[in-house]
Amino acid sequence: MLRVVQWATGTVGRHAVAAVAEHPDLELVGAYVYHPDKVGRDIGDLCGVGPLGVTATAERTDIEALDADCVLYMPQGEMNPMGALDDICALLQSGKNVVSTAVTALIYPASIGAQVVERLNAACAKGSSSFHATGIEPGWAAEVLPLTMSGLFRRIDTLVVQELLDYSTYDSADMLFDIMGFGRGPDEPVPLADPVLAGSTFKASLMLVADGLGATIDDFSYDRRVAVAAAAFDVKAGRIEAGTVSAQRFSCTAIIGGRPALTIEHITRLSDDEAPDWPRGRGWKVTVEGTPSMVLESRIATHGEDETDQGCLGTAMHAVHAIAPVCAAAPGIRTFLDLPTIVGRGVLR
Repeated sequence: MLRVVQWATGTVGRHAVAAVAEHPDLELVGAYVYHPDKVGRDIGDLCGVGPLGVTATAERTDIEALDADCVLYMPQGEMNPMGALDDICALLQSGKNVVSTAVTALIYPASIGAQVVERLNAACAKGSSSFHATGIEPGWAAEVLPLTMSGLFRRIDTLVVQELLDYSTYDSADMLFDIMGFGRGPDEPVPLADPVLAGSTFKASLMLVADGLGATIDDFSYDRRVAVAAAAFDVKAGRIEAGTVSAQRFSCTAIIGGRPALTIEHITRLSDDEAPDWPRGRGWKVTVEGTPSMVLESRIATHGEDETDQGCLGTAMHAVHAIAPVCAAAPGIRTFLDLPTIVGRGVLR
């Protein structure tokens, strides 16, 4: 039985708590929360699964002192990636393995520099622990799918991964409006208005895939386009006024051998009516030009469920299923290239 701590109880964290609570090989032994109203409450009650006998704390030292095998680290780390790195290193040094969905770049830590790699490796060495970052996209669709497919090819000329989702039910005003720029003027200076910043979200994924395929990236190129609403409408997180951003597509491309070889693109809408000329879908699509040529489509919410919530569920589950292999791994940074295939052990009941 592996003893698990849940760090943060947002949309992804709540799914993770429910999964750990019912997993026969995992035991939830601690929980860290940020909001004062959550402190001192049972984590199961907070996450809608009933009492679990684990009280939420906002004291980092309480978590570091726990006897636990792994921490599921799931805050919105993109807002403060270096602060997230501080947390992760402290946990690793305390002897706990860490599986994180918080910072995309940490899926391949070399993407943000040697100093980050050195810090993580030093923390792992001190705590004899392992670190793995994951997600659904990035974290699965842009890494695991292409790498798994690659064994079928004699040659790949270009590979494009697309995420195609409707975020109208995503209940995070901070993420949608303040970071991504939905509901804002098309030229407003939100973080993702910068094509380089928006596209750099995918650098780690591209570097990991290139490493796995034995290729060297020469450079990166970035692109961001937006569509605006013709009329005002409401989404779960707030109101989209006419003339403000209602759909966007942003991408990062790795230049390899002088050509645009690997691309990751997100096409995100707040309504099916927006940007009608852009590609549509409910999930992820990998398109390969090469020998052979191939298109792999992965649809989610196939029975009309909330696709953003199911995406968050998939994110949580990829992390939960990674706990056992990460705990069994040798100390150090463990990317998808270092771990065995992460499988849903126990899901077929």
